[in-house]
Amino acid sequence: MYSKWRNLLSCAIFLPVLVSAVQRPLVPGLDDIINHPPQNLDDIARIIRGIEGGEALPGMLQPGMQKPKGDGEEQGQGQSNPAGPKPADGSGNRAKQQQHERIPVAHIPKPKPGALVEGFYQQSCPQAEKIVSEVMNTNFQKDPTLAPALIRLFFHDCFITGCDASILLDRTPMGGPVEKEAPQNGKFVRGFEPLDEAKARLESECPGVVSCADLLAFANRDSLVFTGVPTYPVPVGRRDARASLMKDAEDGLPFPETTSQEMIRMFEARGLTVEEMVVLIGAHSVGSAHCTVVAGRFRDPGKAAAIDRGYLMKMQVMTACVNETQELAFDPLTQQKMDSRFYKELLKNRSLLESDQNLVNEPSANLIMRKYADDQKGWLDKFVAAVTKVGGLEVLTGDQGEIRRQCRVVN
Repeated sequence: MYSKWRNLLSCAIFLPVLVSAVQRPLVPGLDDIINHPPQNLDDIARIIRGIEGGEALPGMLQPGMQKPKGDGEEQGQGQSNPAGPKPADGSGNRAKQQQHERIPVAHIPKPKPGALVEGFYQQSCPQAEKIVSEVMNTNFQKDPTLAPALIRLFFHDCFITGCDASILLDRTPMGGPVEKEAPQNGKFVRGFEPLDEAKARLESECPGVVSCADLLAFANRDSLVFTGVPTYPVPVGRRDARASLMKDAEDGLPFPETTSQEMIRMFEARGLTVEEMVVLIGAHSVGSAHCTVVAGRFRDPGKAAAIDRGYLMKMQVMTACVNETQELAFDPLTQQKMDSRFYKELLKNRSLLESDQNLVNEPSANLIMRKYADDQKGWLDKFVAAVTKVGGLEVLTGDQGEIRRQCRVVN
């Protein structure tokens, strides 16, 4: 560990000097580092990690890629396109022509750095959203619990290094444990198989075009719609990460017993307000938690005293945890329907998760729960806006990252 930080510290001291001495024509893409030298060890670690993983440095073009175009030039900036794109006339023929040929990298549209756009695949893969929706809904009919599982997967991905599909990686060139192996993930996240199925179909229809990060964003939207959220357009243009570290997830994801102040800090660190945080935990109105994870608080006298007595007695029976796979619904009355009545249960001290109960006891969060408990439409409007904001966290765009051919491994 000492050696690692000593090396990073050396980089902190000498990297700006070294970079300024490099002949720029020989190393394209270092201009951003020259003009904006790393300010701390985290910046340097990120740069080194990117180099080790083969990431393009800021501004660097990969072989075969065109220089990003300016305003007004073609960037794949489709017009606003509601969920479920409608192909233009003749798109079916175009899709057939593309089915067995990979689109040259230079012809794949790229948004401006940091920008996501609606209708991004309107020309390059017009059937993308339809394909994902078909695969997801077929799977939801077989197993409705996949919808909340995919919602969780999306949020756990976006909260760690941004919405870059890093949670989908089984391994990376860097080696070491990946995000999906973190204790907050592990056996608690699933839904990878429907994503694999959708990716295979996308690669057959338009190879090398749709990123796994955008696929996950589409799947999240389809999952929310399946649980009762009105459909909404998904801005896309994300690219996929080549790195995934278990430690990032360990440090960045909440645990079932996380305090309200820790939760607030986690969300604020990602640019999300307390209101957006409370609105987003409303997603706990669907889905379930592992019995063994939540059972302890219902048998801890210190914690049990704050729980509604009737709910406590019921949960003390239900948390006998007859096997390791037993699941308990967050909201047994409407387990598969996303609704704001979930807040009513929280306000009555009937929370399955300790972290949710902790927010009830936080004054500002409590007021927000009361605000939306009887305002389903207001909550849904705010929820969709917050989900869209989460979907734009620290995204890779332009020439950053890659478009994975398989979501579980880098190219």
